[in-house]
Amino acid sequence: MRPTATLGDHRRVPLPAFAPTLTDGVVTLRAHGPSDVDGLLTLAADTETRRWTAIPQPYGPAEARRWIENTVPAGWRDGTVARWVVEEDGRFAGQVDVHLDRPPFIGFGLVPTARGRGLMSRALRLAARWAFTQAGRPVLHWWAEVGNLASWRVAHACGFTFEGTRRQAVRRGDRLVDGWFASLTAEEEPTPRTTWWPVPELVGERVRLRPHTDADVPRIAEACSDPRTRHWLPTLPHPYTAESAHGFVLGCRLAESLGEKVTWAVADRADDRLLANVSVFRLDDAMNPTGGEIGYWAHPDARGRGVVSEAVGLVVGHAFAPRAEGGLGRHRLQIGASKDNAASRRVAERAGFALVGEVHQDAVVGVGADRTLDDGVWYELLAP
Repeated sequence: MRPTATLGDHRRVPLPAFAPTLTDGVVTLRAHGPSDVDGLLTLAADTETRRWTAIPQPYGPAEARRWIENTVPAGWRDGTVARWVVEEDGRFAGQVDVHLDRPPFIGFGLVPTARGRGLMSRALRLAARWAFTQAGRPVLHWWAEVGNLASWRVAHACGFTFEGTRRQAVRRGDRLVDGWFASLTAEEEPTPRTTWWPVPELVGERVRLRPHTDADVPRIAEACSDPRTRHWLPTLPHPYTAESAHGFVLGCRLAESLGEKVTWAVADRADDRLLANVSVFRLDDAMNPTGGEIGYWAHPDARGRGVVSEAVGLVVGHAFAPRAEGGLGRHRLQIGASKDNAASRRVAERAGFALVGEVHQDAVVGVGADRTLDDGVWYELLAP
């Protein structure tokens, strides 16, 4: 008897004994065959694949043939896992899996030469449609180790809703790691739920705004360990380590994918050394969908040189530029600061922001015995 899948609450759907061919005219999902050994070896040897998956090592021709001849057919026979080769122009590009057990979830991978062209998003939409309409699954789950932005980009493009981070929830060999989780239901369109904001390079006279790099980590840790920074930003981790800095950068990238904020490293144009950090956040505020707030901090050796003011000016121009022209399409920006934070207030005023009000006992500043509530001031700037 063929395995069946429950569809809704009352029907059961027979599952095929082998992979049906699915195509959208650009990518094709098909059954595995003997000619796919070399493609599987290329995938298994890839550094990124080995970093983010539990693919066995070493992985040679014998392992690839065992996968094609035994593992894949067994999943189709017992109705537990539907696996396809992803093919482009007749060439092996990768593979995609739909695990049909409860809860149903997906997995996928591409060879390096097939990445960056949206092929896996197309493949995942084909597999998801089959899972919903042919296998009768009401939902598909996605998860990956925290930091796997490439995998999340595919799931995001296919309409998966990000559900959060779970600690030590993903198995990697003999260890558990933190994971990101998301899901897509049969009723939802396979299109992005949120705007994934890009981080374009913005160039001024002395500074260049760009995404963070690994080289910025020591400078971020130094800036966020500085007593003056900690006084005005008392919620920063303490001690602030390189791991804290890595977590900060990763959090910025995730927030961009969720439509929440855009963050730049402010780098010296001459030597690319990180001087400061600037963000536009609250981009997902439902009550003010074209507003935003700017925040910033500077490395101690960059203070008093006007680099943050120049960076904020560049960000303001980008924020007010129409989305059709690559900007953020904002109509109003605001900056909040502690009333006594003269340096932060000077940046706002130099950028043309107008003081619009004060708030008593607005936020905590200081650390340890110096911790206290400070009054706040708010500035705003409207689009020209």
